[in-house]
Amino acid sequence: MDAPAAEVTLTGDDVRRMTLRAQGFLGATPWSRSRAGVAAMLRRVGAVQLDTISVLARSHELVAYARLGPVPRARIERAYWHASPPQAFEYWAHAACVLPIEEWPYYAFRRRWYRNRGMRWHQVSERACQQVRAQLAAEGPLTATQLGGAKGGGPWWDWSETKVAAEWLLDIGELVCVRRDGWRRVYDLPERVLPPELLNADPSDAECVSHLAGVAARALGAATHNDLVDYHRLQSVLSSQ
Repeated sequence: MDAPAAEVTLTGDDVRRMTLRAQGFLGATPWSRSRAGVAAMLRRVGAVQLDTISVLARSHELVAYARLGPVPRARIERAYWHASPPQAFEYWAHAACVLPIEEWPYYAFRRRWYRNRGMRWHQVSERACQQVRAQLAAEGPLTATQLGGAKGGGPWWDWSETKVAAEWLLDIGELVCVRRDGWRRVYDLPERVLPPELLNADPSDAECVSHLAGVAARALGAATHNDLVDYHRLQSVLSSQ
């Protein structure tokens, strides 16, 4: 039998330093001086949240500025949205986030969860889903407006049938977003943008949770159980086991 791990006591200052270093706020890091700094920073923190509110800049830009200094806005946008081949995709982590492209397989647990649930916010028309798939296959990547319209004419969540279909297909992994045009999602077919080793990977829910908890631990430096669970909102899969 292996000997039990030695107990380590951390002070509040220890935890703060570990967290600041893990997040790239403390100490020099190789990626902070590299031209690939934004992409490397994204891989380090695991997820960068998107937000429509913009004061000094949008939140996904501020995350990079806070860690890398005065990075040109165009470089941030290229790293997130315009690299070739794609280095990031957008999906639901703790919120709508930019995520490293290699993490695509490990969100399979959430794609399966949405599919089993059958809907998220809106009832979905299969006819509209078929139309969206066919249009993207024929015309290439498109925004909701180019697909036929994002709004139904009412308040914020009054989406058109086409927008509902596109978002649902994104939720369940039949579409992917690796680019934004301005602040508009550009939808595409996964087989057009994901390399085969990512597209064909199918980790179990347990493998997804184990991997994403490890990403969270690395990004946080010091964390409670609840921190590890909440970083990628793993509660839904854990509660079903």
